[in-house]
Amino acid sequence: MTTTAEAGLRRRDHLVRVIRRARRPDRGQMEALSHRVPFWFVCVTLFAFAAIQIMLNPFGFSDLTQRYAQDISNLLVTGPYFYDDAGQKGVSAAIIDEDTLQTLQMPWPWSYGAHARVLDALLEYKPKAVVVDFLFVDTRQDSTLPQLVDEIARYRKAGVPLYFEGGIHLPYGEYPLRPELAKTGVPILDPTIPVYDGIARQYNVSGKCFDKNGSMKGGCYSLALEVFQDTYPQYKLEPLNGMMELVWGTRTDPHNAKWISVTNEDGTRRSCDSNIGPLRRFYLAFFDPSAVQNPCPYNAQIPVVSLMAGSEDSDFPNLIKDRIVFYGGSLEGAQDKTYTPVNGLLPSVYVHAMALDNLITFKGKPEQNVITAFGMTIPSNPAQMMAIIPVILILAMIHMRRMRRKRARNRIQEHSVTFEYVLDKTIETMWHYFAFALALGIGLLLALAVGLSTANWVEVVFVSVELAAMLLVGVPDSLWGYLHHVAGGVAEGPA
Repeated sequence: MTTTAEAGLRRRDHLVRVIRRARRPDRGQMEALSHRVPFWFVCVTLFAFAAIQIMLNPFGFSDLTQRYAQDISNLLVTGPYFYDDAGQKGVSAAIIDEDTLQTLQMPWPWSYGAHARVLDALLEYKPKAVVVDFLFVDTRQDSTLPQLVDEIARYRKAGVPLYFEGGIHLPYGEYPLRPELAKTGVPILDPTIPVYDGIARQYNVSGKCFDKNGSMKGGCYSLALEVFQDTYPQYKLEPLNGMMELVWGTRTDPHNAKWISVTNEDGTRRSCDSNIGPLRRFYLAFFDPSAVQNPCPYNAQIPVVSLMAGSEDSDFPNLIKDRIVFYGGSLEGAQDKTYTPVNGLLPSVYVHAMALDNLITFKGKPEQNVITAFGMTIPSNPAQMMAIIPVILILAMIHMRRMRRKRARNRIQEHSVTFEYVLDKTIETMWHYFAFALALGIGLLLALAVGLSTANWVEVVFVSVELAAMLLVGVPDSLWGYLHHVAGGVAEGPA
């Protein structure tokens, strides 16, 4: 019988041989064993690599890939060619800027009566709704405050929804909206805008709610979703989780070219018209993104100067009637601007306008960073892992067949070296394109079927190409050969 001491010696000798093989492996044995890699090991290796890339986000690679792809998509494909203008025809913005103050010779901040005049001018053109993008939280003395209160009553009488934004996280405990205005019962909305690295690419689904006293209560829809639900009852707002992924249109409203001009860094003025061909757009999007950005907003801008002057502009009916109008500001001292992927720096009111534009264009089913199917909500990363599984299975299966054919050719040896070289290079090139097309097809299917945005499935494409490269250089095969050899495996039969 084997004694305990003998068993211990054998275990120690086995461990010594394992360590020796791990430090100085037999390359011939490893090469022979690598040709016998099982299908399951190839799949596990590829899945582990994909999980590290997608789930663990090493060096921020996952986030960078998603957001960069989203920006490029908006600049190159979605924005200029595939984003419909249904929302653009339904959303406008009346903006107070520095030129407005200079022309009207009116200092900032305006009186409540001046704001009432603008709102009254908008009401004359029968808008679908008006959203006020100014925070009226301070209790400064102003004798014209009753005029704004009366204007709210006129909107209610006309049946036109009027919304005010409320202050969030105010430093001195102020009311989100002045009590005199809040007591009118005007809806108060949460103006929060999420940014990623200073850029507005997403939009909240939920936000803070306020009662008639201006106090916060439970959660409700965010600003754009709340307005959409009230003003577009013909579209059912789908149950949304996670965040909206904003699709930024690049073709500015044609009316903007009439009264908006932009000052370049050299002091020259240029129009909003931006006619860039596809090839030049493609080049600039990668090498000089700022050159392809249109500094003018996507949604139509209404000149407040003309509204205050009471001029009869022939464009006003088209820009206001049956549209949702955002009334906000673009003032240097206000610091209420946000960087966007396709326009550069814009007044933050246009982020809300673009979110509402998305909801109208997609009929209440915007792109999201989650998948909701069969009553379940799956976050972006697990959704990508689910999408990569069929890619892994297909690539691994084709790889195994390629390995079997290669072993058969090695045994027969009837082809020339030149033929083998050309064949391998052809397979290598087609392999990468196949992996790219396979992942792209799965990503597009996710976008069409469950609304997962470009930013949240495009990484599957990049990772799939990496997996194809791993199979070409034989990473799973070599890893199997090494581990099997270290464990004491011996190649049997011809390779």
